[in-house]
Amino acid sequence: MGRHLFVAALLSLPAGATAQDAPAAAILRGKVPSQPYIAYEVRDALGRAIRGYLSERQGTTLRPLIVYVHGSGHQSHFRRVADRTIPANGHATLTDVARGVARVLIVEKPGVLQYDDGSLPPSDAFRREHTLDRWVEAVVAMTRAIRRLPDVDTTRLLLVGHSEGGLVAARVAARLPEVSHVALLAGGGPTQLFDIIQFARRGTFFSHVAPDPATRVAYVLAQWDSIRADPESATRDFFGHPYRRWASFLGDSPMAALRATRAAVFLAQGEDDQAVTRESFDVLAAELLAAGRNPHLHLVAGADHSFHGSTTPQDGWSEILVRIRDWYLSEVPSRDGAVIPPT
Repeated sequence: MGRHLFVAALLSLPAGATAQDAPAAAILRGKVPSQPYIAYEVRDALGRAIRGYLSERQGTTLRPLIVYVHGSGHQSHFRRVADRTIPANGHATLTDVARGVARVLIVEKPGVLQYDDGSLPPSDAFRREHTLDRWVEAVVAMTRAIRRLPDVDTTRLLLVGHSEGGLVAARVAARLPEVSHVALLAGGGPTQLFDIIQFARRGTFFSHVAPDPATRVAYVLAQWDSIRADPESATRDFFGHPYRRWASFLGDSPMAALRATRAAVFLAQGEDDQAVTRESFDVLAAELLAAGRNPHLHLVAGADHSFHGSTTPQDGWSEILVRIRDWYLSEVPSRDGAVIPPT
């Protein structure tokens, strides 16, 4: 198969259309070769053709849905190696641990090229498309469409977001009242600008700019001023992403999004994460607790951004996903966002 866009070109919102309009139907596109997924397509509120993949049904019992949102980058969910199709972005592990008890849905980012492994520069379409609101809209459209399928249990719904996907998952949960559970894996808490400043001060980021912490922080703030002055630019870059991406993502936070949902919350963070700070995890946990929520907190000693540890042989990514699966299936959200045992 040749490389081609999964999505149409940018289209404006149809006259009178809103995100709350009746969801479009999912269009079956066939099985993913050699992978346990069925491909679907849906037209979102922006007029784009969005591609998603639902894990195959196991047995005759209806199973609830888990929507997985991966982190930053323009890599596709699948790659081609010789004549084989292989998974990417961490979803295969979730599908494995959920097999027989839940269905997993993954959504391709608008503008991503089919089988793109991220080794080449992103397409112009991706650079234009990848903003928080447009990415959220795609996930919302596909989630609503898949939940209309007759072989999906709709009694509960879990959003799992890793890294950048944490903010997306939280914002989708705020948009969809049917979301009962949301799990953020190294997803931050306040705006991502907080983490960038913290890591710049420590020298983890931008050590090449200056040896002095204050100078590095001043550099970050100057870059943010430039982004705010040109927030729609898809050609000017900072730290590996276009201004357009930064303006939308840094203008929101998981903290703000989770305040707008009553879903049960699971937060996980690796203590040795070099992309998201431990402080972000603590701030989000404290804010939720102060608001009367009861988040399930899981801090992993020695774990990095992908929950792997240098001192332990265990598969940390698989372990944290098993914990989330068990939490999702064993607890039922109450009206105030706490969780109570199922009856």
